Amino acid sequence: MMRIAVLGATGVVGRHVVPRLHEQGHEVRAVVLAEAEVEALRRRGVDATQGNIFDLHSLREAVKGCSAALHLATAAPRPGHAPNWQLNDRIRREGTANLLQACRSAGVQRFVQQSLAFLVGGTSDLVDETAPLLPATEVTASAIDAERLVAASGLDWVILRDGALYGPGTGREEHWAALARSGELSFPGDGSDYISQIHVADLAECFALACERAPSSSIISVVDDEPTTYRELFTYIARSEGAAVPTSGGASNFPSFRVTNSKARKDLGWQPFYRSYRSGLA
Repeated sequence: MMRIAVLGATGVVGRHVVPRLHEQGHEVRAVVLAEAEVEALRRRGVDATQGNIFDLHSLREAVKGCSAALHLATAAPRPGHAPNWQLNDRIRREGTANLLQACRSAGVQRFVQQSLAFLVGGTSDLVDETAPLLPATEVTASAIDAERLVAASGLDWVILRDGALYGPGTGREEHWAALARSGELSFPGDGSDYISQIHVADLAECFALACERAPSSSIISVVDDEPTTYRELFTYIARSEGAAVPTSGGASNFPSFRVTNSKARKDLGWQPFYRSYRSGLA
């Protein structure tokens, strides 16, 4: 059993991770920004404390006495909203550096960082974690910087690179369905690019397992079993909504990425409950 600090405990991923850690027998310290969130968690029996990822002192207090820390704090723009990445970039760079320093000061050993599976995208070939990183873009540069900070930290670190996240709280499938119903859903380019997805519940399970099982200094991709093309995925969504087949020529927000989950299966003994979008979107 470990005492594990979870930064971003009430976020899209964190709120699924906290109960899974409890179910595995761990003690959890949920680190959140607002006092109201602290009180809400405590009413549910969760040890919660305030901590600001940009305030080193509060982080030191938050992780004191913990043997592991999960960095799940994020401010990624929600689907359908203006793509402002400034705060998210600051969390990845300044926030990650602060949390790493706090962990070193407090004697926290294991550090688990959330990152992005499409850092090794840009191809329709099936790739794993050893593929070269893509050149940095506005969306990926801060994630690459965060990974480098973690790898140089001297801690017992693990990086989980998640696929395109969907499921409760993400807003992604609702956004796609609304676009389909309004006739505005369109394939990026000609629809042949790949997307590797992961349901938020499966990602949370992987984070919980990584605390116990992940080899030190490892990078692990967390995606489902069936990377799919946008043409296949969006056609399925449109038909499910009784809408017309999407058109080509839509904006491409991410590179094509077709990533295997074989390392997560082997190193963590994990497998996705939602093996593909078909069960995940049911």
